[in-house]
Amino acid sequence: MIYECEVIRKGQHAGDADALLYTPMKAGLTMKHSRTYRFEFEGDEAALRAFARAVLVDEVSQEISDGTEPVVKDALFHLDYSMKPGALDLEKEAIMNYYRGRTGDAFVLNNLHISQRIYIFGEGDAAAISARFVKDIVNPAVHKHQLCMA
Repeated sequence: MIYECEVIRKGQHAGDADALLYTPMKAGLTMKHSRTYRFEFEGDEAALRAFARAVLVDEVSQEISDGTEPVVKDALFHLDYSMKPGALDLEKEAIMNYYRGRTGDAFVLNNLHISQRIYIFGEGDAAAISARFVKDIVNPAVHKHQLCMA
């Protein structure tokens, strides 16, 4: 079975998107950041969700949203990027090692996929703007990515 969720900082204000680029575009774009998680598992889904909430979320400063729908709705586009299979993903390894050290879970965690999600806000040609963000953020040697236009 599959369980997917997104974790984002509560009350996150949009920051200057130029900070993500090697050279600023000066187009007045802003951004927000989150992470998405895709758990492949067998067993009790409620137990897996409880595990995910306990491991991924600081209840004071973050919120979790179940499913694949983006948490933020008014972005020009969003970019998801993650490590390619075989590339070292330290967050994934830490979560999987923590899981392996536990006993008595009502689920079996088979795999975990983590993506960084960057929402970009503003006006302009989304295709041209997104190409610039992909070029400056995604390292094709170690990352794979997916764009979603508004």
